[in-house]
Amino acid sequence: MVRVVVIGAARSRVALAQSGAETDMSVMTPVFPAVAETPDLFAASQPSVVRVIDVETAGHRLEEDAVIEIGSVDLDLVSGEIFDPRETLVDPGGVSISPGARRVHRISDEMLAGAPAFATARGVFAGAAIYAAQRASFDRSRLGLPGRWLCTYKLALRAFPGVRAHGLQSLVKYVPLDLGDVSERLEGSHPHRALYDALCTAVLLRRITQELIPRCADAADFLARAEKVSAEPALLARFRFGRYKGTSLADVPTDYLEWLVREPGMDADAVFTARHHLAWREKTALAAIARPLPASV
Repeated sequence: MVRVVVIGAARSRVALAQSGAETDMSVMTPVFPAVAETPDLFAASQPSVVRVIDVETAGHRLEEDAVIEIGSVDLDLVSGEIFDPRETLVDPGGVSISPGARRVHRISDEMLAGAPAFATARGVFAGAAIYAAQRASFDRSRLGLPGRWLCTYKLALRAFPGVRAHGLQSLVKYVPLDLGDVSERLEGSHPHRALYDALCTAVLLRRITQELIPRCADAADFLARAEKVSAEPALLARFRFGRYKGTSLADVPTDYLEWLVREPGMDADAVFTARHHLAWREKTALAAIARPLPASV
């Protein structure tokens, strides 16, 4: 059976105050440049509800994998309310759960007996205009739900480049995220169950919104930029390999960034990040040597 549970009326307003997290302006610009003033961010005609979704799978390669659990909640970007939680186990159609996946999410093959088929379960979560997930390319590829998609992992890299790590539970710990208004629903569950992760991701997206929306013209501008960021490679806070693994990008030499861009077969996220920082350094250098034109007589 598909289980749809409604959370009570607890609301959380989205505050517009800046967070204490370290902000690197070379990461924020140009996708989220500052604006002089913050106008009315949410006109009535703008969409404001995002369906935050998570899937758990049997743990195989994409062509051999199967979805075994789906969970979602809706987030109203206007009020910050997280509501309409939904979750269901899914019949994997004969695909067995790998031992590694079973250790992570603790779902067994026996637990899936009597679960709805994927097509039936998927239909419960269809119909949203905007979806969000922590690694959106993964969830989108498994679900195939049409609509606009936001990736909270890539957005968190823009909003919180200074935190230690950008996995979901790392962000919960290091941003940190306030899970107070969803704590009752989290009780009895654990990370890597679909609804648990969807709830945490919704709180993350709410916090990202708090950080980035004041830098945008309005809600439509924020969503357009967030969708653009989500479709691009990730703008890394630190490289994950090589001589400068774990080093702040500001401290990585320019010649290394240029080498990385030229080198064939490099990680797409790393190349995208190197190009971004090279362009920023060039822009900064040009601005430093620019001189104002003399006033006309």
